Amino acid sequence: MESKMEGICPICGEHATLRCSNCKQQFYCSKDHQRQDWSSHKTTCQVWEIHENSELGRHLLASRDLNPGDLILSETPLVWGPALHTDQRVCVGCGKQCESTRASARCIKCLWPACQTNCAGLIDKNIHGLECSYLIKGRIVPRCDVLLVIRMLILLRKKSKYWTALQKLQSHEDSRGPGTTAYDEAMEICQYINRLLSDDSSGKDIVRKICGLIDVNALETMPPEGSVAIYETACLLEHSCLANTRHSFVIDDKGRPRISVKALCPIKKGDHLSTMYTHALWATRVRQAHLLETKYFSCHCKRCADPTELGTHLGTMRCPHDNGFILPKDPLNFESEWKCDSCPGVLTASEVAQFIGKLEEDVDEVMSQARKDTLVDLLSRLTTLLHPGHQQCITVSHSLIQLLPDNDTRKPELCKRIIETTKALDPYGARLVLYTAVALRELSTCPGEDKKSLLSEAMSLLQFEPPSSPGMQRNTGLRMIFVCM
Repeated sequence: MESKMEGICPICGEHATLRCSNCKQQFYCSKDHQRQDWSSHKTTCQVWEIHENSELGRHLLASRDLNPGDLILSETPLVWGPALHTDQRVCVGCGKQCESTRASARCIKCLWPACQTNCAGLIDKNIHGLECSYLIKGRIVPRCDVLLVIRMLILLRKKSKYWTALQKLQSHEDSRGPGTTAYDEAMEICQYINRLLSDDSSGKDIVRKICGLIDVNALETMPPEGSVAIYETACLLEHSCLANTRHSFVIDDKGRPRISVKALCPIKKGDHLSTMYTHALWATRVRQAHLLETKYFSCHCKRCADPTELGTHLGTMRCPHDNGFILPKDPLNFESEWKCDSCPGVLTASEVAQFIGKLEEDVDEVMSQARKDTLVDLLSRLTTLLHPGHQQCITVSHSLIQLLPDNDTRKPELCKRIIETTKALDPYGARLVLYTAVALRELSTCPGEDKKSLLSEAMSLLQFEPPSSPGMQRNTGLRMIFVCM
């Protein structure tokens, strides 16, 4: 009887031990026979299926059971470039952020910014070469945040297969009409690139559609930092505040950010494959507002349906009249009233929004200075108004623990609360690992704590961070500390 690590090669029928790295179901006797079989195997290799319904639109379901770490998909983008709202100067060739010290580096033809004059992407006809002539012809003054729109216009005009694929994605134009911020932004872009639209009477509608495609489907890449990309299949991952996948990027040999999506936890055949479109440390009200404004839907996941947000109380306020806490009656209803759990007190949704909005302004003002004494005073005031696990308290605590001396008795408690919160909201360590790792590092410096164990856990969490990212830089520093212990 064959073991799970052996099989039969479909080309020659011989004993085989080389397994397909993607589906892990098919075996081959050699790389050559694996290549020969790809044309027939690729139709069954994928571990996902595309389904569609009126609520979710097109979405992905697992076509077989998946284990943590299993590769779900890997693909290059249909199109990529600087984000619509970026204020960064990004290289038109490779997408890297340009250093201010190299501000004079530009493409010698269209004069758009570059990381260096000999950037390979500038001369590649399949990268910047496709758009350079359009930028020259339209006499478009360099402005990085419109470059992705221009690239998508070029795909449309060339009747590219990539544009055909892009058209299948959601753009929510019906929600982005006159009177909306999205409409005003699209019209401003139309005015800016009007020379490219002068021969197209439907240009404004096309730009509206393109801006919608970007806002709804684009993913931030790392690397390159400062760019976004739209993927044909990865963008079909639905949102969940408790997502079951993680993704990462690498630059391929053609300079494109290739995405790889892997399973975070055991996934059963037929389960929905999900990612997260918001920040994991935002409270439910903030996440829902972001999703409604940018993605045009509301989330109904387990976390959103729980007034306590899995026991973290990330959005809970403190009642001023007793020791109770104020939570939403129906967290899935954006206009829900909020009620104290110990007295009859009730607040309207607008009153909560106004109150929290004022506190956010105060936090932003103090955090811009980030001094220990002012943060201590701010946290003390916040905890009289909010649950100590509230988003604003956690944010301030995260900065404060890095300023408090190791022997300060408040430091261990703050570190442990942050760790408890991030682990509850990010149980598989994919989206809040830097927050958790910083808290573990600071806790390791406190007297009586198991320094070696805490540092080991922090390094383990950071192992999947992108090269040169803040997380990987932090990991390198932790390893140096660990080696010197």
